[in-house]
Amino acid sequence: MEEFFDQEFLARLEHLSLQTRRIRAGQHSGERRSPHKGSSVEFADFRNYSIGDDFRHIDWNAYARTEKLFLKLFMEEQDLLLNIFIDVSQSMEWGDPPKNRLVRQLAGAFAYLALASYDRVAVGGCSDGLDYYLPPVRGRSSLARVWDFVAGLPIGGKTDLNQALRDYGQYARGPGVALVLSDFLSPGGFRDGIKYLQYLKQEVILLQVLSPDDLNPRLRGDLRLVDSETGEAREVTITAGLLKVYRRKLAEFTADIQGFCRQRGMSFIQLSSTESFEDVILRILPRAGVLG
Repeated sequence: MEEFFDQEFLARLEHLSLQTRRIRAGQHSGERRSPHKGSSVEFADFRNYSIGDDFRHIDWNAYARTEKLFLKLFMEEQDLLLNIFIDVSQSMEWGDPPKNRLVRQLAGAFAYLALASYDRVAVGGCSDGLDYYLPPVRGRSSLARVWDFVAGLPIGGKTDLNQALRDYGQYARGPGVALVLSDFLSPGGFRDGIKYLQYLKQEVILLQVLSPDDLNPRLRGDLRLVDSETGEAREVTITAGLLKVYRRKLAEFTADIQGFCRQRGMSFIQLSSTESFEDVILRILPRAGVLG
């Protein structure tokens, strides 16, 4: 991933941050003041210990009395949990340049912004399930680990975003921000999976990356089209009229996603894989209110 991020660009990233609509409760000290319970000096409450919690916060006096593990909760400066979901199905390899390239660049940039702000980052690779998952990490020292994980995600398989996002439920540990990077060309749809993320108290951001061939196909004549994920083939005659219908259907699909996101208070941005990565990060996303 390092080839995408020279020091000059990273210095410009330092002036940006992820814009969230609501204060979230975190697990560690961060840069966002939270009204919830954390780990600073001001004691607030107890809760039951869960696997993965910090042993340093266990109340051993309470354990001596009850033989049960309780965690001390304190008021804190809040950290944010950023969950990055990357579509790694075979369709993401389509296009020139392939959609997958911009998606990985975006994932790397968002991870940098979060870790530089002392927030936590988790990453999931999605195809027909959540096949790859990096649990939450924190701090600039974790950046190389996250970038290596993102760069190493293999491309392949079918798309089932609903199932992949539902699979996150087994890892969910509280509210956060969910960034979903995909072309959203999932045969079974994606709405149920997105709704499930919101049920898990995630503030959802959808970034759709489409290739030039997705946005404006230049095909003509009698062709045999093969689905890159299923191998299904279909003989078609592509005419100017058929391409016009395709573009209308794509516009309707885009408008449908936009309406769905607007209704549920989510951010949605459609991007072409030909977009300059720096332009997306430094101009398009700040203008859309995702970065600021």
